[in-house]
Amino acid sequence: MIQGELLTRTQATPALLEEFLIRREKIGRFLIARLGNTADAEDALQEMFIRLSRAQTAAEIKDRGAYLFRMAMNVSRDHRRDRARARAREGLWAETQYTIQAGTAVLDAPPADSSLAARQLLVQVRNALAELSPQCQRVFRMHKFEAMPHREVAEALGISRRTVEKHMHTALQHLTKRVHRD
Repeated sequence: MIQGELLTRTQATPALLEEFLIRREKIGRFLIARLGNTADAEDALQEMFIRLSRAQTAAEIKDRGAYLFRMAMNVSRDHRRDRARARAREGLWAETQYTIQAGTAVLDAPPADSSLAARQLLVQVRNALAELSPQCQRVFRMHKFEAMPHREVAEALGISRRTVEKHMHTALQHLTKRVHRD
């Protein structure tokens, strides 16, 4: 920073900060009217103070009051814009996480006990499938997990369609016996 800039900053900023502190209450009421609540107005006042304490003005400001109220208007506009962006961002996030039912956000995730039961059931299915012959396992996986029709499974494995049906019957019977659903 050049010495002249440092002098300009140190000379102009205290006068502007002093004016801000004198008019803080009026600016606060102005911000409450623009933003609709005291908490947001206080946030905006804090933002103004930070901006003013960092300000580097090259020229003397003729009407400090008008400058401060213009700054308050700009800060309030920025605050409203940021709040609108946050609401939009939160809305998009909520749409991916929740389902809206009767105007209320409902979490899409199943309850913890249901998730646990589903994981336990999946372990039982995997263990039961591991007990089948490798060919029977392949047929079952291709048909059920890859959604291939019996005809395509038969062609892919080089076996008859009737053999695919027998493997499926064997696998389903075995799973019915071995998997316990409570």
